[in-house]
Amino acid sequence: MLVPMAKVELIGPKNRFYDVVSLLHDIGTLHIEDLSKKINKGEIPLDQMSVVEGQAAEKERMEDLLLRLRSIVKALSLPAETIDEVEREKQYLQLWSMDARELAQEVTEVIEQVEDRTSSLAQAQSTMEAELALLARYEPILHKIQPLAKQIVTTGTYDSVALLVERRYKGALEELKKELDEITKSQCEIVSTDVDEETTAVIVVFARKYSDGVHKFLAMENVNQIRLPSEFQDMPFDVAYDHIKERRASLPKRLEEVRTELHDMSVKWYVKLSTIRDVLSDKVEEISAIPKFGQTEYAFVITGWLPVEHVKPLRRAVVERFGTDVIINQLEIDEHEFEETPVALNNPKWVQPSEWVMGFLMGGKPQYGTIDPSLVWALSFPLIFGMIVGDIGYGAIMLGIILWMRFKFKDNKGVQMATGLMGPAATAAIIFGFFYGEFFGGILWEAGVIREIPLFGDFVLPYNREASVLPLMAMALGLGVIQMMFGLILGVVNAVRTKHLKHAWVKGGLAGLFLGGIVFAVAAYLLSGVAQPMVQIAGAVILVVSVYAVLRYGGFMGVIETLELVSNTASYIRIMAVGLSDAIFASAINKMAESMPLIVGIIVAVLFHALHLALAAFTPTIHALRLNFYELGQKYYETSKSEYEPFHKTGGEES
Repeated sequence: MLVPMAKVELIGPKNRFYDVVSLLHDIGTLHIEDLSKKINKGEIPLDQMSVVEGQAAEKERMEDLLLRLRSIVKALSLPAETIDEVEREKQYLQLWSMDARELAQEVTEVIEQVEDRTSSLAQAQSTMEAELALLARYEPILHKIQPLAKQIVTTGTYDSVALLVERRYKGALEELKKELDEITKSQCEIVSTDVDEETTAVIVVFARKYSDGVHKFLAMENVNQIRLPSEFQDMPFDVAYDHIKERRASLPKRLEEVRTELHDMSVKWYVKLSTIRDVLSDKVEEISAIPKFGQTEYAFVITGWLPVEHVKPLRRAVVERFGTDVIINQLEIDEHEFEETPVALNNPKWVQPSEWVMGFLMGGKPQYGTIDPSLVWALSFPLIFGMIVGDIGYGAIMLGIILWMRFKFKDNKGVQMATGLMGPAATAAIIFGFFYGEFFGGILWEAGVIREIPLFGDFVLPYNREASVLPLMAMALGLGVIQMMFGLILGVVNAVRTKHLKHAWVKGGLAGLFLGGIVFAVAAYLLSGVAQPMVQIAGAVILVVSVYAVLRYGGFMGVIETLELVSNTASYIRIMAVGLSDAIFASAINKMAESMPLIVGIIVAVLFHALHLALAAFTPTIHALRLNFYELGQKYYETSKSEYEPFHKTGGEES
């Protein structure tokens, strides 16, 4: 649900301005309104609060120090659980109480003690790690050609190139020799040997004066040359191999020494440096916020939004600190300000994955004053996914994988979000699997273990969707009608709340078209006698009023929306089409496996069901998202312009 927001205005004498800003920063619940936009447009009779020259210089100096500190802290990363939060808070308050000159002096002294050493250690660590990765890439290559390289002795007048060639192309070496003989005037030799079942090592020895021509030819022919790092290029390959082995043996010890020293520096300096970083970041943020406020000749004006539940604590804090010097007023938020009002959502944990996906696909959270559909989508997505997949076996495997990932990657927010979305969907697939009687396709139906339970007419449970398609189509279209009706009703409510009454009439008219059609259907198939014409007349009245509302308030666009509504509803047939094709494919896999020898059939069934499982997870997800977020969402969703981001202190940046 949307968190109820309140808009407040703080007015006070200018000599209290910086204290008020600092208090708001400490409390950390007010989302500041940028009044400069309205001031520049002449919408409000205020002047923009400006940063004085001294503050601008302080901000610039602190930003420079902040850049240097962030670089140091990045090199001195320390696990969060080893940080003494009490000590951090103590140091934060001590640093925060300093004036700009004292803080700059303190920060500069600390930086000068650690910056150079930290930078050199971090650079050394990065260089050695990169070198180890490079050497690890070259050693196995040189290992292959090293036995051959020992057989080659070159003098200063000769050069050599090493190649690795796939054995199937070994015959091309004769053509290569002819081409190189032409370039080098026959001053060239090629020596090769098979180093394993797939690779042939080749060394080309040629007169050094033809080096440019040889290298140019090999490059133009896309021959895979072994190019050593610059420091090894002038060495024979066997000597380079020995040097690389030696470096790979010695570097890890040196790298560990550097890491140990960095860790020791982290233990000593991390809390101090990260706290200074946070203080500087917060002070820079306070100064950066100043131009967002307004002023008159003698007073300042601050406006912003916060959750209604935080208004009383804010008012109490302002009164306790400033008495009657600073006035805080709660302003009414009317429908004209809904677009500008920041949005915060407060939903149960199991709804939050749908909330996140909704915001991502719709371009933002729902606009303030409208209905938050997160709960609706959290129920609708698994329902559609389950109707499509509808298989106990596939659903159980999906659920097992999801639970494993959820426990395996507890700290990965992305995995938790994805599994939170797909977990209910997999559960719904199992439930609909019982409804359809499907377990990796129609195995249970073919085995004769299904016991049908008559419900009404010819409809029985479990329902075999492969044998009877029309009921499945009716269920899919029925869900489409229900969701479209529900979306249009939400659209009417949102339009009324935001005072877009023309939209309300159009949405209501479209809903009336559905309702009139349903009334006619009920009269035709379920009623008889005197009641039938009376209900049909009621349906006709609903349809006439609905058509009038759509055309009167929507005009040509109303006609377009009517056609879109029909198209959107028909799109729900994809539930039947995709679900039925999945079921048929699963049954086809079983029949194909049955026609083969037992062991081969089992292998084929496992492989193809695994492939189908991947498709059954991906394709229904796309269709369920589309039906929820496109067909249903566009009927009522209004996107907010901003999210609730309170003006608060860092509490510790992520390092």
